[in-house]
Amino acid sequence: MFLNRLTNEEKIGFLELAHYIAESCNNFSQTQNDIIEKYLLEMQIGDIEFDKENFDIYDTLGKIKNKKSQKIVLMEILLLIYSDHFLHEEERKVLEKVREEFGLSYYLETIYVEWAKTVLSAYVQGYALIEI
Repeated sequence: MFLNRLTNEEKIGFLELAHYIAESCNNFSQTQNDIIEKYLLEMQIGDIEFDKENFDIYDTLGKIKNKKSQKIVLMEILLLIYSDHFLHEEERKVLEKVREEFGLSYYLETIYVEWAKTVLSAYVQGYALIEI
């Protein structure tokens, strides 16, 4: 939705984070794959070779310095996290690191979570409307 506003370095950082989250529960679902594909289209870039073994969340988050970009990353990553309508423990840990590293409040995260759930619901409704 807002990923086209990120710089190229921020886009790469975002994709690294998205892949890490998608693989964090050892359950890279088709839904998560589809969302990452939509991210790639929106950002107009190709996918990355993600190396989970050498991934450092703090190096990745360090690529996203702009405060508005940090908020965009949090908002968009919540869409991926809640795509299965459940916050897994590993995802919760990653989310906490993101929020803390970006210096964002728990209350802002709560608002973003509700926004993400609303957006995901609208997508489901939209797809259903197409099929009617």
